[in-house]
Amino acid sequence: MPESELVVDPARIRQFGDPTDTVFCLVTNASLLDDIRLVRTAPYLDYRILEFRGGEDEFARLMREEVPEQAHVLVMSPDCFFQSPPVDVLGPRRKLLGMACNSTPTDRATLRHFLRCIEATDPQAQEDFSDRFFELAERGETLEYRDARHGTVATLRLFDRELVWNQQAGLVGWGEQQIVPAGEISVLPIEIREFEDYLRLPLDGEIVIQGYPILHSGTPSFSRRDQERIHSELWPLHEYAVVARVENGLITEMTSPEPAGRAIVEMFEALFQVDSRYRIVWEIGHALNTTLDLLPGNHAMNEVYGSTQGCLHWGIGLTPFTQYHLDIISPGTFVTNDQGDVLLGTRIPSAMPLKSPVGLAN
Repeated sequence: MPESELVVDPARIRQFGDPTDTVFCLVTNASLLDDIRLVRTAPYLDYRILEFRGGEDEFARLMREEVPEQAHVLVMSPDCFFQSPPVDVLGPRRKLLGMACNSTPTDRATLRHFLRCIEATDPQAQEDFSDRFFELAERGETLEYRDARHGTVATLRLFDRELVWNQQAGLVGWGEQQIVPAGEISVLPIEIREFEDYLRLPLDGEIVIQGYPILHSGTPSFSRRDQERIHSELWPLHEYAVVARVENGLITEMTSPEPAGRAIVEMFEALFQVDSRYRIVWEIGHALNTTLDLLPGNHAMNEVYGSTQGCLHWGIGLTPFTQYHLDIISPGTFVTNDQGDVLLGTRIPSAMPLKSPVGLAN
């Protein structure tokens, strides 16, 4: 296989389901058109590769004029920002999967890696994991986020106010869409397209931020060089922990139990100075893709890394309202209900992510 070739095999993407009477459409950018090879073994009516130049209006035009009424649509757009379309644009007889590949630098090798991760994803196993997660969550009134290494605990009150749970995992139905690789149950204080600094998760206690940072860029003007620099300052999180005191979803204090972690705290404090909304723990992500191979570097598609029993990540900032959105995959945190049942992770601290600095944003 040529080094630049990207092989897309719809037959191996199990989230789509039965291809009978359906057309497969790959929506991608001009820079990739010559390198894509579609494997045409699944019994689709037709296979199409469509060029996407960016913008909501352009995507709506593609869906209206070039995507059949019944279609499985895979969006792979590293060069242009892609925003999930509204239901009237998607239509009732389409299924859409969108690769999260524009908010962080994404080259062909990265696309190739995560295409294989998409193929390895077992949607039925994710459905089963999600069902168990919610069944256990509903047994109590709180979720507890613990790190046994540092003796910390933070409590999320489930019924103090309305929370928004978003499941990006499992099978995709007609008229539905999903970010891929899939495998996340997230909780936010309101719908993902809204952001106000008075909105908070009812989270209190201490959380440990340690593991694998992902720095997503937003649509405002930004520099890839700045993104690389900030990510490199946060990269030592894979080795050193930061403990954050959280009050009503707001980070009020940060410390590090190790002297080498002080520089990480200073980077967070610099973000807080630029935009105080970075103090808000905006998202708690419960990742459950246990077949995903973590790729070293600043890669958005690592977000659903689920280790072996699920894996927690903290999210601060929300693009495009803030310049960046930061996710920190934190394998040392496990999640229980107030009855002691483990929903995610393990009580014994799991292995930390890969420690190689190879693949930092560039």
